[in-house]
Amino acid sequence: MDTIREIFAIPFGYLIGFVYSLTGNYIISLLFMTIVVKIVILPSTIKQQTSMAKSQRLQPKIRRIKEKYATNQQKQQEEMNALYQREGYSSMTGGCLPTLITLPIMMGVYLVNYKLLSYVLRIDSKVIEILKEKVLTISDLSTYEKSAMRQELTVITRWDELQNIIDVKSAYPEVYSKITEFIGKFSFFGIPLDQTPNVKEFGILWAIPIATGVLSFAMALYSYLRQRKLNPDMAKNPSMGCMTFLSPAMSVWFSFLFPASVGIYIIMSTALSLVQMVIINQIYTPKKVLAKLMIKETINQRAREKVLAAAAEGRYENEE
Repeated sequence: MDTIREIFAIPFGYLIGFVYSLTGNYIISLLFMTIVVKIVILPSTIKQQTSMAKSQRLQPKIRRIKEKYATNQQKQQEEMNALYQREGYSSMTGGCLPTLITLPIMMGVYLVNYKLLSYVLRIDSKVIEILKEKVLTISDLSTYEKSAMRQELTVITRWDELQNIIDVKSAYPEVYSKITEFIGKFSFFGIPLDQTPNVKEFGILWAIPIATGVLSFAMALYSYLRQRKLNPDMAKNPSMGCMTFLSPAMSVWFSFLFPASVGIYIIMSTALSLVQMVIINQIYTPKKVLAKLMIKETINQRAREKVLAAAAEGRYENEE
């Protein structure tokens, strides 16, 4: 599992590290990476929009199949699968694929934010191991701070105390300068990005879960209202309403589990996704998508008719 996470983290680490080396600002680096990710998955998002339009067109046919085979679930499923095949509709493209693409991206970004010394600052791995070994000797470390995943971040959060154990400035002057400079900038409007919000202690870090919850709820509500408009039958499903509230709640909970830097990424990603969704919904409206599909289908139909006509004419000439 760690190897898989490493594979996903490497490209994002290089990208964030490169932008940070140019700007000296971690938030700008994170924002740039988030924008790049959104551009990469944009084709998938547009395909999802097209698939939703196809789904809307299929709803009357789906209702007729369900009514006709109401007492035969197997036949109902067979007819629906045949309908999807004829119409070129895939539920994978419509719902699952964008999520499957997003998951490895999230895994990579999370790991980068936990291993800033390795991926962003590019510190020698041998030096990192020494620093991790020394920071673990601090007596009041929590089990969470000692966890293998978080040890590099613990070096950052316990940087001042670590200096009492090892003279990093004398032993590794370049490393000391690089980490000290990074720590001085590792905040966002007064929010320390290396800290994790505590659900039991209200403070400035709570701004991360609150902002995450508000944006996630706005996005979920927008999606639900649009779904109810385009596909009223599906919107009546109780699970749709449940997910409208469950998804934001999960986002808030995750914000309490990860460092603030990860929370900032979630906020940026959610905000960009919401803006992207609104713009795409305006450009790729169901009417426009269906009109393009009909034109494409008409062109393909005429092309097939020409091929069949040419083949028939060839057979007629051969018969003569």
